[in-house]
Amino acid sequence: MKFKALCLATSAALALSACGGSSNDKPVTSKEQQTTTTTSKPEPEKPTPVFSVAATLINDCSAVPNPTVADVIFHSASGQVIASAKTGEDGKLAQALPENTHHVSLVTKAIGGQTLDTQLYTLLDVTNTDYGTIEFDLKPSCDCAMKNVDLSALSASQPDYYISGLVSEEISLRDPKTVELCAESKNTILHISNEDYSDVRGGLFNLEGDGPLELTDDAFNSQGVRVNIAALPFSNENYPKSRVFLRSFNDSEELSTQIITKRYLRHKFIFPDLATTSYAYNSITEHTVLPGFDMYTSSAAINTIADDGQPAITEPLLFNSAFQNAFEQFAQSMAEQNSGNLFDYDFSGVDPRVNMVAITLLWEDTVNGNVRWEVMSKPKAVIPDFEFGTSVNTNITTVEGIEINLDVAALNFSGEFDALRQEFQKGNVGNIYTDTSLLKGAAIYSFEIKESQ
Repeated sequence: MKFKALCLATSAALALSACGGSSNDKPVTSKEQQTTTTTSKPEPEKPTPVFSVAATLINDCSAVPNPTVADVIFHSASGQVIASAKTGEDGKLAQALPENTHHVSLVTKAIGGQTLDTQLYTLLDVTNTDYGTIEFDLKPSCDCAMKNVDLSALSASQPDYYISGLVSEEISLRDPKTVELCAESKNTILHISNEDYSDVRGGLFNLEGDGPLELTDDAFNSQGVRVNIAALPFSNENYPKSRVFLRSFNDSEELSTQIITKRYLRHKFIFPDLATTSYAYNSITEHTVLPGFDMYTSSAAINTIADDGQPAITEPLLFNSAFQNAFEQFAQSMAEQNSGNLFDYDFSGVDPRVNMVAITLLWEDTVNGNVRWEVMSKPKAVIPDFEFGTSVNTNITTVEGIEINLDVAALNFSGEFDALRQEFQKGNVGNIYTDTSLLKGAAIYSFEIKESQ
C-alpha cells in the first residue's frame, strides 16, 4: 500500500461520487526525422542543467540560518526514483540534473525524544534549476522572549486612557498591572487612546536589552489614523464569525498585529509615519462535520490600508459552482485506486487571479513517525503517487491523524510559476517581513480536512 491509502478515507468522508477519468501521466515517444544533409555543422552540445538548492530548519530562537542535511530525490514524470543525493552540512546541493528528471523531493528527518519526524517538500515540473532556499518546520519553537513593561509613569499622567499593542485587547491605565510583552521583533508600535478617541497617539519602541520598557506620555507622539474596518468584505452583520488581523510593517520587520473580532469592536488605528505598509487580513471560516472527519473552509483577503485609513478592497475567492466542480474533481481523484496519480485537479477556471495551489498532507505512522509533506503547484496539475527510495517508507498499512490542507491562492505576481514559487519560498524563510509585495491584493481559499477527535 502506497500513499494513495492516505487519501481514500478522506475522499470517502467527502461522500462525493467519482466521475470522469484520470489524466494519467503516460510518456509519449516519437522518432525524430533524420536528415541527410552533410554540409551543416553539428550543433554544439548543450550543457547539462545544474540543480541547486539549500535546505534549512526553522529556528525561532535565532535569526541565523540553521542548515540541515536533506535527502534529495530526483523523480521521473510518473514519480519513480531516478537518482538521489544529499545536501552537505551547509544544507546546500549543486549537481547536474539527472536526465529525464521531472520532479524533485527533499526529505529531512529529526528525532525529538522518542518521536521520529519526517518532512517532505516536492518540487513539481522542475524547469528552473536554481531553487534557492527551502525551509522545513522540524525544529521545536522556543519560548518567546518576554519584555517587562513599566506603565507607572504613563498611568500617573494619563489614568483615563487605554494602551494597545501589549496584548490582543486594550488595557485601561486606571489600574495598571504588571505587564509583559512578547518581543518577537526588535521594535514594536504601541498606542494610547482616550475614551472617545479624540486623542490617539502611537510610538515606536525598541525591545532590545534586558531592562524593562518604561513608558511615558511624551513617547507617544505620532497621530493615529482610524481604519475603516466596516469597508472590508467580511465585516458586515452577515459574517458574525469573521476575523480581521491588522498588521503593520516597516522595511525590515513586522511592527504590530491587532486582532479584531465581533466580541471586541473598539476602533483600530494605523500610524503611517511609523510604518511603511499596513494590511488588513480579513477572513471567514466555516466548519462542516463529515463522517469521521471535520472540514474547515476559509476565505481570506488581504487588503492594503492607505495612509488615510481606507482599505483597497480585495475581492475574496468564494465557493461558487466553478469552485465546487474543481474541488469535487480534486476529491474524486483521491479515490481512483487504479490511477497512478495521487491528485489530479484544475482550479484554473475558479478565478483568473488564481496562480498557485498548495497541498500539505500530515499523518502519523509507526515507520515514518509524524509526517508533513508539502507540494506547491500551478492551478492545474497532476501529482503522481511518488516513490522515495529508502528515504521514506511508502509501504505503510496503518496511519493516524490524517490531515489534508489545500490552499487555492491568488497572489500578487504576474510572472512564471517557477519565479512565483521562489518568491513564496523567500517569504517562508523570513523575507515576508521585508518584502510584502506578494500580499498586496492577495486572496486565498483554504480547505482543512482532519480526523475527528
